[in-house]
Amino acid sequence: MKRIKYLIASCLLVIAYSSCEDEVLNLEDPGTPNSASFFSTEAELEVALVGIYEQLNYVNATPFPQLLDHTTDLAFSRGNVAGTATVTTGGLTSTDDLINGFWSSFYSGIQRSNSLLANMERARENTNPTRFVEIRGEALFLRSLFYSYLVELYGDVPFHDENTVNSEEALPRISKSEIVAQIISDLEEAADVLPLNPVEAGRTSANTANALIARIALYNEDYTLAAEKAQLVMDSGASLADDYESLFAAGGINSPEVLLSLQYVTGVKVHGLSVRQGSRFGGWCQLVPAQQTVDTYETVNGLPIDEDPAFDPANPFENRDPRLKASIAVPGEVWSGHIIETHSDSLATWKVENGVKTERVYNPNSSNPAGVSIVDPISGQEFSSGGANRFVSFTGYFWKKFSDEPTLKGETGLWSGAAEHPVILMRYAEVLLTYAEAKIESGDIDSSVLDAINAVRERAYNGSGIPYPAITTTDQAELRRIIRRERKVELADEGLRLFDIRRWRIAEKLMNTIQFGSPANGFSKIGGDLGLIPSIDQDDFVTYPGAPSQPRVEKGNLDYRELEERIFNPARDYLWPIPDAEIQAAASNGVEMSQNPNY
Repeated sequence: MKRIKYLIASCLLVIAYSSCEDEVLNLEDPGTPNSASFFSTEAELEVALVGIYEQLNYVNATPFPQLLDHTTDLAFSRGNVAGTATVTTGGLTSTDDLINGFWSSFYSGIQRSNSLLANMERARENTNPTRFVEIRGEALFLRSLFYSYLVELYGDVPFHDENTVNSEEALPRISKSEIVAQIISDLEEAADVLPLNPVEAGRTSANTANALIARIALYNEDYTLAAEKAQLVMDSGASLADDYESLFAAGGINSPEVLLSLQYVTGVKVHGLSVRQGSRFGGWCQLVPAQQTVDTYETVNGLPIDEDPAFDPANPFENRDPRLKASIAVPGEVWSGHIIETHSDSLATWKVENGVKTERVYNPNSSNPAGVSIVDPISGQEFSSGGANRFVSFTGYFWKKFSDEPTLKGETGLWSGAAEHPVILMRYAEVLLTYAEAKIESGDIDSSVLDAINAVRERAYNGSGIPYPAITTTDQAELRRIIRRERKVELADEGLRLFDIRRWRIAEKLMNTIQFGSPANGFSKIGGDLGLIPSIDQDDFVTYPGAPSQPRVEKGNLDYRELEERIFNPARDYLWPIPDAEIQAAASNGVEMSQNPNY
């Protein structure tokens, strides 16, 4: 089978030179007619199928999972990327681009799925029989995936299937529970006909379908089904990658842990995640982790930092869960070929090659205000902060996850805003955590629960030289806290946090607070002089009693930086609003479509 990335390129060539654009890849309107001749060969079915996969590559040059995570407590969106800050500050409306973008993009994917499912029968005689049923299975999976996001974001939504693909009739919203039942049924059909594991990067499989059923069942509190489907994947021989950090680099695409990934092709379909997440050595640092997220990672003793007497608040990045530095670049470490130095007086830092400091260079990560110059005491060279106020990435941290370091360093010859490295949508570690949580919530706690959690934790420590802190408790309340923290740190920046804090009904706590960044000039005051340690409750809600803070300023200081006042209305914000354009369109067709409460 051809690799999907080349099928993407072939598909776009078909768009350029044939009439299939309106029939396959531009089906924005559910009433768009289909060609009488397309969908007649196996090759045309493949083109149509890749057109469905391609619709997952949304939105505004930034993959949608990372946008979702930046509407949560995990991270900060500098400059309101794609409208994400509108969500976190309580200003979301039914006309916002973000709301309309997710809705229209996912429904376009559904429409493409339905067009293929409705018309593929005409190609049966011209298609390999095994491949024919697999194509149907992939289309069913993709349609279910789109719906799984829609119902979690918006609740009750209109349901379109292959029987309504040519209808111009507007459909009303139907209950989330009905849609969930239907897509689980579709996914079970898909799992029965698809190969066990992905045959190539970017394709779905039986394991992927069962993993999605497990996710959907967990989200909807069907813990028996969630554990059952997760167990099927676990019994299939699925495995974790050996190294956590490399899983999110370009080479991680080949890991058997990856169940589904977004695919890109240079010059055809690219994304700008690296440039938005990367430090100012090659990036813009717009999507960045918050201080509260950094403080969630345990110590190497397996304890929250406020429960471990060995935690040193003056050196807060030492002796921590290895996933902290594997996921997030912190001050003092080498990233993008330079020492990440965010102290506001550090107009110079070291360039590092092969572990050796080679050159003192201007430090664009400094928050020093424009026009300030210093003579570097190490090199004797004068450096000026120039004309840009850097604000030290606003939080002082950068996401390593999915930020292509070679490209940020200029080694690939590509611009980091036009990257082709893949982005993971589903992986086996999530399946293990889903299994454990489902068993915990159903009260069916046995050794398999501990085995699943500990497999994920042990992999995190692999290669660190530090024995991993195994979980041994069987207390349900303790395990609930542990599994929720595991999901937060293991799956950070992978697009699942919004749905987790919603279904646990803790968003109203986590999202009604001040979001913090690190002290611009380090922890010598807060952690050293004052010895203050954050307080972390059972929901991993991090607070800073007694710690000095102030709104971010041009010249950084030793106080925590107040980034954003978060606002979450529990009577409204557990769902996004239905796009106003959709309500008006339905009304013009005589269909009443209700709005979600308090919008």
